[in-house]
Amino acid sequence: MRPPSLALLAAVTAIAFCALHIVVPVLPILAVSFGESAAHTQLVLTLYLAGIAAGQLVYGPVSDRFGRRPVLIAGLTMFFVGTVLCGLAWSLAALVVGRVLEALGACAGVVLGRAIIRDVYERDAAARGIALVMMAMTLAPAVSPAIGAYLGEWMGWRAIFVLLGGAGAIVLAVTVARLGETNRAPVPLDLIGMARSCFVLLRSPQFLCFALCSACTSASWFTFCASAPYLLAHVMGEPPSTYGLMILMPMATYMLGNALAASFAPVLGSLRMVLLGVAVSLVSGGLMAGWSIVAVSPWALFLPMTLSSIGNGLSQPSTMAAGLSIHPNMAGTASGLIGFLQMTTAAFGSFVVGVLPHETAVPMVAVVGAFMALAMLFAWPVVRPPRRRTVAAVGSAN
Repeated sequence: MRPPSLALLAAVTAIAFCALHIVVPVLPILAVSFGESAAHTQLVLTLYLAGIAAGQLVYGPVSDRFGRRPVLIAGLTMFFVGTVLCGLAWSLAALVVGRVLEALGACAGVVLGRAIIRDVYERDAAARGIALVMMAMTLAPAVSPAIGAYLGEWMGWRAIFVLLGGAGAIVLAVTVARLGETNRAPVPLDLIGMARSCFVLLRSPQFLCFALCSACTSASWFTFCASAPYLLAHVMGEPPSTYGLMILMPMATYMLGNALAASFAPVLGSLRMVLLGVAVSLVSGGLMAGWSIVAVSPWALFLPMTLSSIGNGLSQPSTMAAGLSIHPNMAGTASGLIGFLQMTTAAFGSFVVGVLPHETAVPMVAVVGAFMALAMLFAWPVVRPPRRRTVAAVGSAN
């Protein structure tokens, strides 16, 4: 059997994040189109994040039992059906249902892309494959907001789902035609064992600290993404394309942070990278708050968030690696649980900021800053430098 194409695995992974971010710039347009409040329209993003969160816990064990190919095809089919429903949506409720189906389906690619690589590639090829998939996960949300913004301005918001539907159909067709089954040793579906592993991880203070630090860092980003389009449209009078272009800055600096983390983690140590990255993000939150008080402008929001993205890029890889290392024999369960907590916390943050008023930037800045502070609060107990023991303490120990 020929190994599956890495380009195909990158595509099935990227489509979830493309669908997530491509709609964000047109959230104000959707609110006007359906005559709904910002809080109700926010469910288009919030419940998508919740669907991604739920899928993180399901697809891995199910594909271990029934195989990667049929589960991935089922997920991509669900994504296509959900996208068609979104494009034909006659009400906000129908659009939200379609978005949930999109998320539940697209999450199959996120989870199973990595699993398939692990199934068929040797160590060096697997490293290359995972790097390609990670690059797709970074590039898709970087360019999709600009695409969504211009489609929304020029052709209307339904054109976004025409594009997503076409992309989903192509990826589904290529998957059916080219992807063989890679799981040659199915295992029984052990729900009790899964629950036991999750319970063990959640009882570990160290795992919880790393997982919640990562979750709060992600939530600060998604909360910003959820609120910024409304602030640009209603407070500053900017078109959707302003968001689509300016969001490229923090997307690019996140990749810069990842590159710096790869370079300096061997020198400084992964725990110092966590602390440094979270500290940079916290400083950026203070900068955003101070600048927004003086003068609210797109630059007052996006430049501090650009700095925060450097911090996120520094901290997130080390935070994830540390969380997965607490119980190495449960790394798969830990990965799914961390992903679940990330998306659940992000969904909560986007919901909270959606119900707050959008007449000023203060509510958004407060929520984003609170998540940054919580990330530091969770990181500090497990990454703080060890205390120096006094001479007396050393003597008594001897």
